[in-house]
Amino acid sequence: MEKQISYDLFTPFGPRIMKSSIPQNIVDEVNKRADDILNDEKKSEQLDYSGNLAGNVKKEIALSLGEIKSLELVINKLVTEYILKTVGSQFNPETTNMTYTSWVVSQYAGDFNPVHIHDSQLSGVFFLKVPSGYEEEYRREDHYPSVGCLEFLGSVPNTFSKHSYMAKPQIGDLYLFPSWLSHQVYPFRSEGERRSMAFNIHLRAKAPGTDVGKGIDK
Repeated sequence: MEKQISYDLFTPFGPRIMKSSIPQNIVDEVNKRADDILNDEKKSEQLDYSGNLAGNVKKEIALSLGEIKSLELVINKLVTEYILKTVGSQFNPETTNMTYTSWVVSQYAGDFNPVHIHDSQLSGVFFLKVPSGYEEEYRREDHYPSVGCLEFLGSVPNTFSKHSYMAKPQIGDLYLFPSWLSHQVYPFRSEGERRSMAFNIHLRAKAPGTDVGKGIDK
């Protein structure tokens, strides 16, 4: 009788990506606030965030998570869960201060984001709008669809190890990832706006005697 071989298969190295979903009512609230800014030329200029970003896109505006309390609460919870699941007892939310920077990216046909990383500990993005013709365009790319997608690049290509992860934009989908993880956004051709909100999370140990509440950049 052939002896059965037992084994464990695990992933000891590499970054972890959290995928979740933002409720539609919060997506609508963020879109409304973004529309108020994007449709006002003066506000768009005042809140222009493009100088801080790598993207080759039409509009990038600052929008604080603190302006949308329901979103702030959801993201705080997801960030805490992510950290606890990845480093466990090394993280104490009661003694850690979280601060956020956040912005909205409006992309149109031909816009793209080259490979880049972020300057923080954790970063996130979630999708707010996709062009009406996007699904049809995506289906036409039958062998390796990438149009309008967000791609994470975890390592160089190698045997027995996946080196990238492609995230197709779906309204409400949120991805949370280490800020040093290289990523890029592919261009698309459809008419209309592909809108997302991105954010960086900075983690700092609280000084003794400080308030245990989490800080949010305003």
